[in-house]
Amino acid sequence: MKYSEQKHIEFYECDENQHLKLPAMVDLMMSVSEHQLSKGDASTNALTARGLGWVVTQYHIEVTNLPQPNDQITVTTNAVGYNRFLEYRDFTFSDNQGNELIKVKSEWVLFDLKKRKMVATDEKMMTELGIPLLKKLPRFPRLRPQKEYQTKQQYRVRYDDLDTNHHMTNGHYFSWFIDTLPREFLQQHLVQTIEIKFNQEVTYGQKPFACVQLEDNEDGIKSFHLIEDEAGNSRAVCELTWRQI
Repeated sequence: MKYSEQKHIEFYECDENQHLKLPAMVDLMMSVSEHQLSKGDASTNALTARGLGWVVTQYHIEVTNLPQPNDQITVTTNAVGYNRFLEYRDFTFSDNQGNELIKVKSEWVLFDLKKRKMVATDEKMMTELGIPLLKKLPRFPRLRPQKEYQTKQQYRVRYDDLDTNHHMTNGHYFSWFIDTLPREFLQQHLVQTIEIKFNQEVTYGQKPFACVQLEDNEDGIKSFHLIEDEAGNSRAVCELTWRQI
């Protein structure tokens, strides 16, 4: 079940190095997947009418290069399969020569918007969409918080940070991750891989902490990130690897 759209990268979607911002990358993914599902029972509007929503639980992202302003790219999504509680969707970003820029694997659940908990996959909906039942599930790295972090910065979840599921949109987490890193580092480095696990939703008015640990050793440059609530509970864990520009 593949679907593609042509996209024009705007200046406002890019950082001061003229590379696509990570939140903008996520927004493009969400836009393409929503357009694919817009005419079916799996669209945001159709699910909201049933009191449900799609919620991502994990991303694995590999970056060969990030698009720049005025680039013409193709974003492709493929709903690769499901099991009793999980759905899996891939994305690719390609330039106009067909070269792969970004590759993404993602894991999703259906979420009860009133009870605020996941529900079983709608098998009828999956069958109607032509999405196969998987016997073998994609594997994602197991992410755990670090024992300690170099810095911890507190944020507040604003109204504009929320999505239609009434919690902080997953792209906004990346704004906090990037904000905790030094500007000089970001000017000189480009992200290579992203691993992120969303453990628990973050909602309006909460004031969680974004924690970061930046390491440069023989295995390369890596930043470890944690979104932690005021009670010390892990809401999201992320690991980024970097290369020098």
